[in-house]
Amino acid sequence: MKKRIVAGIVGGLLAASFFTYTTLEKSEARDAYSTYVKETYQEQPDIELSRDWKMGGYVGEVTLTKEPFAGTYFLETYGDGSIHDNVLETYWEREAERTIHERLVSEEILKEEETVRAEVPTGVSDDAQANVTTTPTSIYETNPETYLDVSIMFHEDWNNTDEQKQRILNVMRDIEPDVYSIHFSFDGKPGGNDDYTERYMMFTRAASDIDPSFLDVRTIEDLNEYDRLYGFDETTFMTEYHFDGTPIEDETTR
Repeated sequence: MKKRIVAGIVGGLLAASFFTYTTLEKSEARDAYSTYVKETYQEQPDIELSRDWKMGGYVGEVTLTKEPFAGTYFLETYGDGSIHDNVLETYWEREAERTIHERLVSEEILKEEETVRAEVPTGVSDDAQANVTTTPTSIYETNPETYLDVSIMFHEDWNNTDEQKQRILNVMRDIEPDVYSIHFSFDGKPGGNDDYTERYMMFTRAASDIDPSFLDVRTIEDLNEYDRLYGFDETTFMTEYHFDGTPIEDETTR
């Protein structure tokens, strides 16, 4: 009986100690994130915390209200104690999406309702985020040697027409100075591929084993020589297709 009582007391003390430790750790993380946000973005919003199982400690979520950074972002603490966020990365992605979309629409290459998505390469904002200002530098000026990854969603099905192929070429020629890779998507029902009709193709600045360099694709004939689409399929999830819609089966990847 005494052993049970002692064990219960010890267990209770351990649980209380753990609770106190985690409460203190969480409070310190919240204070550190709040100070960082106040000093970096001149705001004092609430910080939502969740356990960071990958890095240890806590990840913070914060919603900024002042322009140009209004939006919700995450905060994380690296092993060396430094705090990082995705504010600049998100800002630059929005900038790229907006400016590329405006550029292509003004050139009548893209329709207003069609979509551009951009990704800033990992690590680009690390050196810059300590110098955040209310008028942040453009991604095009900050890292001119680092290219964006861009996705273009055409709101139409792939019909293997020369008009569609020429539109692909027009996009590539228009934005090639700014991008590393381009992902073209053809979807009759924009916003999702649950109808399993999406077809897409990838081009990169440096050719890979399966995706060509957009720098080498200059004509419709070049595109026809490539003759490869990817597609979502209800049974196999992803299938490779020829431009005419026939599946590519048991062929050597070019």
